[in-house]
Amino acid sequence: MKSFGYIFGFFALILTNSVSGQIAKGSELYRTLKSKDSLLFDAAFNRCDVETMESLFTEDFEFYHDKGGFTDGREDFLKPTRENCEKIDPNAPQYSKRILIDGSLEVYPLKKDGEIYGAIQHGVHRFEFLNDKNEYQKGDIAKFTHVWTLVDGKWKIKRELSYDHHLMKNEETSKVITVAEEILDAYEGNYTSPQVGNVQIKKDNGMLLLVTEKMQATLFAKTADTFIMKERPVQFKFIISGDGGVEKMQIIENDKVVDEALRK
Repeated sequence: MKSFGYIFGFFALILTNSVSGQIAKGSELYRTLKSKDSLLFDAAFNRCDVETMESLFTEDFEFYHDKGGFTDGREDFLKPTRENCEKIDPNAPQYSKRILIDGSLEVYPLKKDGEIYGAIQHGVHRFEFLNDKNEYQKGDIAKFTHVWTLVDGKWKIKRELSYDHHLMKNEETSKVITVAEEILDAYEGNYTSPQVGNVQIKKDNGMLLLVTEKMQATLFAKTADTFIMKERPVQFKFIISGDGGVEKMQIIENDKVVDEALRK
C-alpha cells in the first residue's frame, strides 16, 4: 500500500534525524500544534464534539492502531464516535480520560523549498477509565504520531499512528522486600471476592501467586502484609483477625479499597 509506506517513511525520518530537527517548545509552531492536540482530545474524550474532530482531519485521513487495526478515511474513523456520542448521557461522568505525559510532546517541521507544508508530532499519553464503582483507574499508556499538513492555511491531521499500548508498570516494584516463609504460609489459601469470585493464593519462589478463573499474577512483598503487581499499580493487603488468622485480602487501587476477598 502506497500510503502505508508513505507514513512509515516519515516515521523513520524521526528516528534517523538528529535532535536538531525537533523545534523548540517555545516556538509558534510547537505551541500551535500542542493547542491543536489539546483541542482534538478534548473534543474526543470530554465533549463528544464530532464536528470539531472532523475539522481537524483531512478527508483521506488514515489511522493505524497496534491493537485496533487500520481505518481508511475520516468518515469511517468518526462513525463509531458519532454513534457512541448519540447514546451518552450528557449528565453522566465521562467514561475515560486521556492524559498527555508532561515533556513527551515533540514537533518536527516538514518543509519544501524552505517553506513549511506540514509537521510530525510525536508524544506519549495515558488513559484512565471508570470502574464499576465509578472511580477512575489507570489503563494503558501509549505512543502516538500525527502527520499534520496545512490545507488552505489550516492545520489538519493526514495520518495518525497509535502504538506501544501497554499497562503502566507499577513503580513500587523497585521497593520490594523478602518476607519469611512462615508469613507466606499464613497467606496461602482460598478466598472469595464479590467481583471475581474464587481467588487462590499460592507460594511461588519466595513470592505469592494470585490465581482466578480468568487470570494469574505474581505478587511481590512491599511490606510484611502488603503485596504489589508489576503490571499495574494495585496493592493486595492481608488483614489479620483478632485471633491471629488471616481474615481477608483487600485490593487497593489509587489509595482506595476497590474489592475485598474473604478467606474461606
